[in-house]
This record gives sequence, C-alpha cells and structure tokens, in this order.
Amino acid sequence: MAHDRSTRRALTGSKRPKVRTVPKPNSVEIRELVPDDYEAVIALWRESEGVTIRDVDQRAPLTAYLIQHRGLSFVAVDAGAIVGSTLCGTDGRRGYLQHVAVAKSHRRLGIASALVDRSVRALAERGIDKCHLMVLADNVAAQAFWKAIGWKERPEIRLMSRTASGVLNA
Repeated sequence: MAHDRSTRRALTGSKRPKVRTVPKPNSVEIRELVPDDYEAVIALWRESEGVTIRDVDQRAPLTAYLIQHRGLSFVAVDAGAIVGSTLCGTDGRRGYLQHVAVAKSHRRLGIASALVDRSVRALAERGIDKCHLMVLADNVAAQAFWKAIGWKERPEIRLMSRTASGVLNA
C-alpha cells in the first residue's frame, strides 16, 4: 500500500533529516599566513569564541611577528575565503601556537588539525620538537579538541605574565 509523505511521517514518526551543505575537505587549500591576509584573519578571530584579541594583534605588530616567524603560520582557504588560521612562533627552543580558529561553516572537517600539523611540522623542520599553546580555562570545547588530537594538559605549570608597559591588553 503506497503512502504519501505526510502519512509515512505520521506512521514512522520520522522526518527527513536536514541536510547541511559542507565544503569538500579537498577543496580547502592550506598556505602560509601573510601580512596581506590581515583583514580576513582578524575578522575570523573576532568571530571565533575562545580567541582573545590583544593590542599585539594589530596590523603592524602582527606583520612583524609573521616576518620574524616566517613559514610557521598558516591559513586555510576555501573558494578564495580564509576559513581557518594558526599563528605560530618560536623562541628558538620551543614552539608556541596561538589563534587556532576555523569558521563555524567549516568546523569538523579536519581543518584545525591540518593547520596545527602544518605548523608543528614547520617547527620540526627547524629542529624544534616541543610546542606549547594556551587555552582559556573556561573553554571546555577547545580543551577537548586539543586532548583529542594528542596534546597533553600540564597541570604542574602556571602561566605568569608581565608587561613592560603596564598595559593590560598588550
């Protein structure tokens, strides 16, 4: 016996699942983050929960950072739009990741992992085997992500900061 859609839904209690259009992972290109990407990455960071924007994220300091740490920071680009980023630097002994962000429309596609892997590989090519990052204490989702991809929490360490200028948002 044939049933129309509404009858079938009433009988089975099921609705057709909503289909979310997601980009194909292979359509996303990962390339080096360059100063010309500033406007797009700052917009991405501003819309990303858990990313704190500071004075050092202004164009001039960020450009200097990218020049000093050339080849360590990357963006994910889909159809010409920046949809992910990682900012990475080093003190010569250890690497430091910051501002790992992926647009909501592109999450759960492996983009963050790919960006992180690219930065960690770039550090390894320089002989730097260990990399650190900071996660806000209340950002449970980010903590779960980092643990899921093999990063370890360091409860024995407390971060302490001081700014030479006394500016809190440095």
